[in-house]
Amino acid sequence: MPGFELEDEGSTPSPAAKIYSQLKVLRLRRINGDVVFIRFFSGEVDEHSHVAAGLFCAATNLHWSDELPDYELDALADLAAWFNDHMETPFDYLPRNRRYDPAVCWFKSAAREHLARAWELVTILERNGVFIWTVKSEKTGYVHYEDEVQVFARPYPDVRLLLKR
Repeated sequence: MPGFELEDEGSTPSPAAKIYSQLKVLRLRRINGDVVFIRFFSGEVDEHSHVAAGLFCAATNLHWSDELPDYELDALADLAAWFNDHMETPFDYLPRNRRYDPAVCWFKSAAREHLARAWELVTILERNGVFIWTVKSEKTGYVHYEDEVQVFARPYPDVRLLLKR
């Protein structure tokens, strides 16, 4: 909307500003007209979801393996701290319930800074023999939690096949 500016911080946004803000987010999430979600996963199978374990599980396993030099441990710790400061965990908002066990997290394509940090994590993992794959999908599954950065969803059956390794 040319010439339309969001209101100053601290003021109450008008309904038009709220709609514009939502449209802006939707526009950022679209690639070639489709919303794209990205999942990083390793060759290990997660005991809860029964699909390939995600990026943070792989990083945690490597961290506790006692096979990393100190500089790699420091790099992992720095990235973990960054993600803790800049990304919510769905489990802070959801009750503990086994129905969430099959769910997995996906990055939104608009989360550029988070994705850049995820690729840094991939580099450390692969440098230490933990190979990471990515899958992109226009759909994730039955959404249990969503924010600006990620979606936590129980995969649809066809998406689940993409996540089997």
